[in-house]
Amino acid sequence: MGMKMKKSWVLPVLAAGILAAGLAGCEKKDPYGLSAKDPVTITIWHYYNGVQKEGFDQLVQTFNESKGREKGIIVEAYSKGSIDDLSQAVTDSIDKKIGSDPVPDVFAAYADKVYEIDQRDMAVDLSKYLTADEIGEYVDAYIEEGRFDGSEGIKVFPVAKSTEVFAINKTDWDKFAEATGETDAAFSSWEGITRVAEKYYKWTDSLTETPDDGKAFFGRDAFANYIIVGSLQLGHEIFRVEDGHVIMDFDRTAMKRLWDNYYIPYVNGYFGAFGKFRSDDVKTGQLAAFVGSTSGFAYFPTSVTLEDGTSYPIESKVYPLPNFSGTEPCAVQQGAGMMILKSEEKREYAASTFLKWFTGVDNNIRFSVSSGYLPVKKEAGVKERLETVLAENGEEDAAGENLLIGLETANKYQLYTTKPFEGGDQARAILNTTMADKAREDRETVLSLMAQGMSREEAVEQFTEESNFEQWYEDTKEQLETIIGE
Repeated sequence: MGMKMKKSWVLPVLAAGILAAGLAGCEKKDPYGLSAKDPVTITIWHYYNGVQKEGFDQLVQTFNESKGREKGIIVEAYSKGSIDDLSQAVTDSIDKKIGSDPVPDVFAAYADKVYEIDQRDMAVDLSKYLTADEIGEYVDAYIEEGRFDGSEGIKVFPVAKSTEVFAINKTDWDKFAEATGETDAAFSSWEGITRVAEKYYKWTDSLTETPDDGKAFFGRDAFANYIIVGSLQLGHEIFRVEDGHVIMDFDRTAMKRLWDNYYIPYVNGYFGAFGKFRSDDVKTGQLAAFVGSTSGFAYFPTSVTLEDGTSYPIESKVYPLPNFSGTEPCAVQQGAGMMILKSEEKREYAASTFLKWFTGVDNNIRFSVSSGYLPVKKEAGVKERLETVLAENGEEDAAGENLLIGLETANKYQLYTTKPFEGGDQARAILNTTMADKAREDRETVLSLMAQGMSREEAVEQFTEESNFEQWYEDTKEQLETIIGE
């Protein structure tokens, strides 16, 4: 009897021991060797600053205290300043330049930079760490942006996106609208913006006795987007990449329409660019409206401070990006994704685990609300869901409106981003500067001629001739052809 009792006691204990060992074995059998007892530290470099950095850091901390602790992953995130500073820091680290930091596991990058790194065979194909169902959860266009080598591989992990919106100093606009009868219907097209800008200049000019001291109405950041997206709207994709080759379509007629709705109003003084960013120009009262990124709306001023020190509070309002009359709505798709640099599989897997967690619907919406970026998953892009979160967070003001307008743009417009190609950064730089710089320089000449006693109309006349456009067009086309090798 005693022997039987002893056996009945020993066997369960042995079974429990075997079960515990089995469970312990299961815990250790992470497919890539991750262990909570021996965590791996992943380094991420990004370019978020201000409220965006705060939002990102909070989520990193949440991950480290939850999923990261459970899986054995510690994330350390560092801001490297601007996207250009970050890009240079990554290049310096890869090239092992003196004074550079060790290469990170993950860094934020646009597709052009990832393409450059991928040419050195250092970019991880993220599809090995994502199932087909997981890939399907993301907005298709965001996934396609990371596919650029002719395969199904994904080299850019979408984490936060942005597009462009039209933002205006509503306080000053209301004064102008009441005096002139203008309505915000003009904001739907570039032609409408150009027409209203001229009227605004003349109205502000009429408020003083000094002739031709009217104010510019409009400006824009990221000028290359105007050229690239505007040309696409008008039926011409400037850079089309097929089988690794670049086909350029720099159409003269499309460029003329772009010229007429930026350069011409600019040299007349109806448009302007004065500070580093157009939000700075609204802050100083030099502009009333601008087009900028949804992620940059946090910098829209809440007051205007004039040159004489006078300051007054303003309200802002956000509208969808204007389009050319008679075209289908189109907007830029931007916002850097994350690239994982090749290392050992355990580190790559750990990095992908964090990125998947970060882009989980609730986490991604949380980051969107704090940063102004758009969420990247289809489920997170449902307007009603975002409205609920905004209401819960007390973000039903202009910042919340900005996010909802951005989401509406993402859902209703054709979103576009140029596929990366060798020399793509240089080509974009040309589009970003040639017309914009010429407009600014020629406006300065106009002001100089006016200071010498010439009327604005006479001073502007020499710059509005067709030959001026033709020279710009041919010069710019030649520069682009040199870069892409045509």
